[in-house]
Amino acid sequence: MIPLVSMVIPTLNEEYYLERCLISLRTQKGCGTFEIIVVDGGSSDDTVTIAKKYADKIVTTPEKSPSIQRNLGATVAKGDLLAFIDADTVASRFWLKGIIEAFKDQSIACVTGPLFPLEKIKRPYLYSLTNALQKILVRINYPLFWGASCAFRTNAFRKIEGFDEKLLTSEDHDISRRIRKIGKAAYDDNVRAFTSHRKFLENEEKAFFLYIKDILQYFFVRKIRAPGPM
Repeated sequence: MIPLVSMVIPTLNEEYYLERCLISLRTQKGCGTFEIIVVDGGSSDDTVTIAKKYADKIVTTPEKSPSIQRNLGATVAKGDLLAFIDADTVASRFWLKGIIEAFKDQSIACVTGPLFPLEKIKRPYLYSLTNALQKILVRINYPLFWGASCAFRTNAFRKIEGFDEKLLTSEDHDISRRIRKIGKAAYDDNVRAFTSHRKFLENEEKAFFLYIKDILQYFFVRKIRAPGPM
């Protein structure tokens, strides 16, 4: 039986990107049934109007926090699997099928896959490098997921109480660390998505070096602070 998947998208003034994201989800192939949940943090543009055209559920909150919004979406989700994607990210045609296939292994608690730039950039190889690092980290059981494209078993997500709402940044990396207590992580090349490079268009190298900084922090700071045995 193909599981129901709940796809959750946090939004805040994303009228420029959101429709393309939602169309990519509505046109997924070979994936069975799913629901789309948009959680809006008080947009002042046409984000909610666009969401109404494609989403099954729209939740609004005054909280402008991706962690809070993702967790809120999870509370109304009916799916056995939770898939998270950012509003400025476009899923490949078989993104959801790849997620479902990966979860056929019952030991898997979370899944991610490669990210590529949505825009044309000067140094696309930076994404290839970070994708390679992602794959290596998963293989050695130190996953470092991107919140822009990842999925969890709903029961595992709820056991660890979702994303840490106290964190302003790196909440995706934090949940990657904590989910290891519940089950294994998987990196699947079929779970492919394209995310906006808008924050780094003026300084593309910054994206890669910030990622390396996150890895170092992950190993040498967060690991030390982690409560109990890992």
